[in-house]
Amino acid sequence: MIRKRTRQLIYAGLVGAGIVGVAFTGYAVHASSRLEQMRTSLMKQYEGEISALKQASGDVVAGWTLLREIPAGERIARQDLASIVLPVNSVPGDWLHASEDIVGKSPKITVAPNTLLTGSLLFEEGAVADDLRYREMGFIQLPGELKQKDVVDIRIQFPTGQDYILLSKKRVESLAPGVVNSILNEEEILLLSSGIVDAYLHKASIYALKYVEPYLQREAIPTYPPSDAVLQVIRKDPNIIDLAEHALTASIRAGLEGDLASVTSQHAAEFINQKSSAASVRSSREGSDSFALDAGKE
Repeated sequence: MIRKRTRQLIYAGLVGAGIVGVAFTGYAVHASSRLEQMRTSLMKQYEGEISALKQASGDVVAGWTLLREIPAGERIARQDLASIVLPVNSVPGDWLHASEDIVGKSPKITVAPNTLLTGSLLFEEGAVADDLRYREMGFIQLPGELKQKDVVDIRIQFPTGQDYILLSKKRVESLAPGVVNSILNEEEILLLSSGIVDAYLHKASIYALKYVEPYLQREAIPTYPPSDAVLQVIRKDPNIIDLAEHALTASIRAGLEGDLASVTSQHAAEFINQKSSAASVRSSREGSDSFALDAGKE
């Protein structure tokens, strides 16, 4: 009886183990098939993406960018350029592919490094004419924040309120206290001479106005009409131009001296105290910032 029951238990265990084995084998086969399907699907997806990337990498164009920041109006040199490769569908239609189309030109606005250069971004100055000359002008009332390479209109204003454009869109080539240097052609030199004498004879003032975006804004048209009487005076006595220029310069200096004279010793002391207080506050702030930084490091 014991042997018979033992055999039955063994048979039952074997049957149960077989059923479990069959079930596990079926699950394993199903899971393996599912994993193979997922792997095949992923492989196809990856192959498609790789194919798309290869195709996209083949449709590229070579352009040019800058190695440094170039201010508006400054000429671009060959050493300022670096080649760049970009997808063809990411570049504008007027991109420049030849460095010869860039060197010697100037940007209309300040351009940062790694900016793709395009035709609409650059402009080219005309050929240097034979009649161009540097002209120093110390008789012009200059804007307070004028800097080198700024572009200005030079205007003349009469006591009657009439205001004319004397010279249009002149670049400040160099700048000293009260003196601006610019390039003029022969016609502009003669027009300026007429304006100087006119200002001397009629107590007018000659002043400058800055352009906001000089390489994007159009050039103003000069509106000053030189009178025949002034031209006659210049023809009779060419030295009057120097006399008038000195008189205008002296007038501007006299105005400055008057402003300085109006500053009392009390105002000067208050100004010095304000400067000292501001310097002390700045120094204490820098000290506290340095202390906080050291404490943070610790």
